[in-house]
Amino acid sequence: MSTSESADTANPTTRANTALSTSIPGLPALDLSPTLTSQKEQLEIYRHLLETLAQSEQESALIFPTLSKSLTTHTATLVKLKDDLHNVFMRIRALKTRFQTEYPDAFDYVQSLHVKELEDE
Repeated sequence: MSTSESADTANPTTRANTALSTSIPGLPALDLSPTLTSQKEQLEIYRHLLETLAQSEQESALIFPTLSKSLTTHTATLVKLKDDLHNVFMRIRALKTRFQTEYPDAFDYVQSLHVKELEDE
C-alpha cells in the first residue's frame, strides 16, 4: 500500500469524497455530494410528511365513528321530513280537489286571482 492510499483509508472524509465523486472516461469528474445532500433533505421532508399523514389518519379514525353515527341520524331525519312533506302536499291536493268540486265558482275566482298575480310578476 502506498502512503497516499494509507492516508486515504485513514481519513474517512477523503474516502467519502472519493466515493461521492465519479469519473467517466472522457468526461469531467462529477461531484455527487450536492445530489446526496439534496436527497437527504428530501428524505427528511418525506419522513415528516409521512408522520403528519399518519397522525391525520389516526385522528380521522377516532372521529369517524361519531361522524358516521351523526350522518345516519341526519339521513334518517331527512327521509322522515321528505315523507312528511309528501303527506302534507298530498293533503293539500286532496283539499284543493274537494274545494274545486264543492265550490267551483269560488275556486275558479281564486285561481284567476292567482294567475293574475303570477302575470304581474
